[in-house]
Amino acid sequence: MDILLNIVNDIIGLGAAVFLPVVMFIIGMIFGLKPGKAFRAGLMLGIAFTAISIFISALLIGQIAPAAQAAIKGAGSNLQFIDVGWPAASMISWAWPLAATIFPLQIIINLIMLWRHWTDVLNVDLWNVWQKIFFASVTYIFTQNLLLAYFVASLLVIIELKLGDYTAEQVQDSTGIPGVCCPHVGMTHLLAIMPLIWIIDRIPGLKNTTFDAEYLKNKIGFLGEPAIIGAIMGIIIGVIGGYNFSKTAQLAVSVATCMLVLPRIAALFSEALVPISEAATQFMKKKFPDRKCYIGLDWPFLTANPAVITCSVLLIPILVLLAIILPGNKTLPFGDVANFGAAIIGPAILFRGDILKSLLADIPLLVTLLYSSTAIGSTFTQLAINVGFKFPEGAAAITYMKAGAVIWSVFEAVQYHWIIALPLFILFIVSFIILKKCYSDPYKKAKAAQQQEM
Repeated sequence: MDILLNIVNDIIGLGAAVFLPVVMFIIGMIFGLKPGKAFRAGLMLGIAFTAISIFISALLIGQIAPAAQAAIKGAGSNLQFIDVGWPAASMISWAWPLAATIFPLQIIINLIMLWRHWTDVLNVDLWNVWQKIFFASVTYIFTQNLLLAYFVASLLVIIELKLGDYTAEQVQDSTGIPGVCCPHVGMTHLLAIMPLIWIIDRIPGLKNTTFDAEYLKNKIGFLGEPAIIGAIMGIIIGVIGGYNFSKTAQLAVSVATCMLVLPRIAALFSEALVPISEAATQFMKKKFPDRKCYIGLDWPFLTANPAVITCSVLLIPILVLLAIILPGNKTLPFGDVANFGAAIIGPAILFRGDILKSLLADIPLLVTLLYSSTAIGSTFTQLAINVGFKFPEGAAAITYMKAGAVIWSVFEAVQYHWIIALPLFILFIVSFIILKKCYSDPYKKAKAAQQQEM
């Protein structure tokens, strides 16, 4: 087991920027690309991930997060659980002795589902396997039932693949990148708000208008440009963070840079993936005429959808306010205060880049994140203590803000708190039905009709 864990850790340790190009090079060769083109495609993908990671780390986390954290700490001293972001959850995951076994489990389930035509997604986002390990480890810690732990991890793998299937066409259209999808745990946050998304899409005055970046630019001129919106939000975040004029001005430029540059960097994903997508399409047509194959990626490529990064920035002051005023909230957003883009990708995709509709769905989503992380706070703190996680200075209790309703339901279910878990499970089933029947199926039929007319 130690040997397998070391191998998996070595692979995961390469990071997306190295591991993914190797995987994509192999996939490109399998699909018939020449070695040179396959190598270039893989390298461009690594460059795209590196560039976006640098921007997110240096600007979103490095400069925007401290301002938001200062505002929340100044006004939310009564908040009990400090959000430590994903590192604590990841550490708990990898501390589980059987963590390495989930890596091949995810691959095997994916291949079986492809073989049986239960999915069209080939998920290469393998470094995020820790999220499945987290589900399994939490289940095992509470139940001591190994089969149940593997079942829960397998269920999350399947859910991610099906969400990738159901949103693939929208992902491709909203990013302009062909042949891809996003079977990421961030998409599971849709399961808490799909009824709301369905309602928003049917509100008079909203349903027939698209409030995307182009619409805002046409309606309010230069004030609707991403860079200007970013500068304004930087000033607002700086003011609520108590920054002086100089630091506020610097923050305004940093946020404006994020808003303008991140979507342009995301265009590199298209350059990298188009050759592989075209090769995959030709391969599938030749070998399996009735099949499609979507390449499943980590969420950062979705920043090509302007609503993802725009809403991420616009929601920071709103998150600060919600954390302070929500009755019963005990979560102090900290680790992921400026890095919760992965949690809001679903609405941005389903609303096709509509910023207003996305915000209307994202605000209730933030509420679910705060309440769910509050609900798991005590248990999460104990789990972190058990594996020796080093708490932030001055923190007595911690939580994971991006946990969301799905992880919350697992925490409650393994403790037999069915009065909470069952309603959440029912909501998830209803949300899956709405997503498939009202969004995925109609969208695919409309796309097929368009292709026939061409």
